[in-house]
Amino acid sequence: MLRSIILTIFITSSSFVLAAENIQHESVIIFNTSCTRCHEGECSGRMTFHLPKSAADQHIRRHGGELTLETTQQLFELLRYMKEECSFYPFSVSLAKDRIWDSNELGKLQHPSNLAYFLPLGRLEPGVYELQLEGLDDNASHCTEIINNEFDYYDIEKLNCGSKITSLQFQADICEEYYLRISSRKPVSLKRIELIGP
Repeated sequence: MLRSIILTIFITSSSFVLAAENIQHESVIIFNTSCTRCHEGECSGRMTFHLPKSAADQHIRRHGGELTLETTQQLFELLRYMKEECSFYPFSVSLAKDRIWDSNELGKLQHPSNLAYFLPLGRLEPGVYELQLEGLDDNASHCTEIINNEFDYYDIEKLNCGSKITSLQFQADICEEYYLRISSRKPVSLKRIELIGP
């Protein structure tokens, strides 16, 4: 009995992995900067999957704007993953060496609209961390969030807002994967981010 349950779980999770292998990096960034704001915490398939896929596609197009059919399908798969696994989709991006991201690396983590970024900070040990962001215009209205893989939000203290560098501080309570999400009302182009901490 237990063996058949384990086999069923493996087959189910394997089918998602096979379906998700073709999910593009850009779709993951779009999903994590736009869709997750409303759908974080909706685990166990409580919403969209009671509707036909066509209704989910309409929802995605209504909130996502002009998207290709392929992107729409990928966003649907990402929503399904988040609801079933209760975590962010593990997309393939290498963590920055020495916890420093330059403009080339940051460009890969930017929403196509240039209004948002989603940056995996990696698995962090408990402690106090400082983020130094270069290129974040303090005059532009923006929202900066630190989130862990279980969708818990962390308080951020703004240490300084210089003309070139904005310094933010947060405390990681548990050893977990952490993410930085930045959204802005105006296009933003980050030049460099450095994470300092334990």
